[in-house]
Amino acid sequence: MIRRHMFMSALAATVALSGCGGGDKSTATPTPTATPTPTPTASPTYTAFPLAAAAEFNTYSAAISYTGDPATSAVTLGAASTETLSTRVRLATDTAVATGTYVMRENTEESRFCVPTGQTCTSTLVTPSAVGNPEFVFRTNDATTAGKFSQVEYLNNVVKDTSSNVPALVLNRVSYASWWRGDSTAGQKRLAYTAWGYSTVYTDMPATGTVNYSTLTVTGRLVSTVGTTTAINKVTGTVTMATNFATGVVDMTLTLSTIPTGGGAPVAYGTFTAQGAIPVGQNQWTGSFVTGSPLSGTLAGGFFGSQAEQVGTVFSATGTFGGAQQRLIGVVVGKK
Repeated sequence: MIRRHMFMSALAATVALSGCGGGDKSTATPTPTATPTPTPTASPTYTAFPLAAAAEFNTYSAAISYTGDPATSAVTLGAASTETLSTRVRLATDTAVATGTYVMRENTEESRFCVPTGQTCTSTLVTPSAVGNPEFVFRTNDATTAGKFSQVEYLNNVVKDTSSNVPALVLNRVSYASWWRGDSTAGQKRLAYTAWGYSTVYTDMPATGTVNYSTLTVTGRLVSTVGTTTAINKVTGTVTMATNFATGVVDMTLTLSTIPTGGGAPVAYGTFTAQGAIPVGQNQWTGSFVTGSPLSGTLAGGFFGSQAEQVGTVFSATGTFGGAQQRLIGVVVGKK
C-alpha cells in the first residue's frame, strides 16, 4: 500500500508539471495587433459668391499714381507697384447696391460709397448691378474742392440676382475691384486694382500636374504722356496662363488692347510675357514681365476655391513705349 501510494503521488506530480508546460517547448501564436484605419482628412469647404451678407476682404493690389490735370497737360507719372495679399489694401462689399455700403481702404485713406436711398450719401451709381453689366460703378465728386473725386468699379459677381451673366465673369470664388481717386484738379491721383475672394487652403493646393487656366478676363488702365498731352485709356485683351504645381512655375501671356476714350473698337497695344513662382507650401505667387514685353513690371496673384480652381492676379508696369512715357495697371481673374 505504501509503495502504490508513492507511485500515484509521482504520477500526479508528472501530470501537474506537464500541465504547467514545464517540459513543453512549443510556443503559442501571438494575437495580431489590429492596424488602426486612418481618419480621412475632410475636404475644405469654401464660401461662394454672390454674397449672403456684407463682407470684408484683404486684397492683392497694384498701384500707380500721377499728378496734374490730364485734360490740359502732361501729368507727372509716379511709381508703379504690386503687393501680395495683405490687410493694407482692403475693401467691404454688400448684398444690395441700392441700400448697401461699399468701402475701399488703403492704409489710412478710405472712401465709402452708397446711393441716397434712405442714407446720407453723395455717391452716384454710374453703372448698376445688372445681369448684362460686367461691373457696377460708384463715383463721388467733392462739392467743395474742384477736381476732387473717388470712383470704384466692382466686378459684378457679388450681388445676388443681379450678377453678370457674361460667361467669362461667372466666378464664384474670386472677384476684383478698382479704386481711382484724386485730391484736386491739379493734385495727385491714385489708381489701384485689387483681386480678392476665398483663397485656396494651403493643404488643398495641388502638388502635381500642370493646369491651363482657359477662361481668363483682363481689365486695367494705361496712363500715357507724350509732349504736353496725357491719355488715360481702359485696357482689355486676352490672357493665357499655365501653372506647373510640381515645380511652382507660373507662365502668363497678356495680349492687350486699349479702348478709345470716346468708345469704339479696341486698339491693339502689345503682348506681355510674364513668369513667376509659387513658394513651397503657399497659395500665392509673384512674378515679372520678361524681356521683350513693351514695359517692365511685376505681378502678384493667388489661387481661390477648391484645388486652386480659380485665379486672381494684379500687375503694374512702367516704361517708354511708342515714344510715350507710360504706366500700366490691371487685374486678371478666371478659372480652369
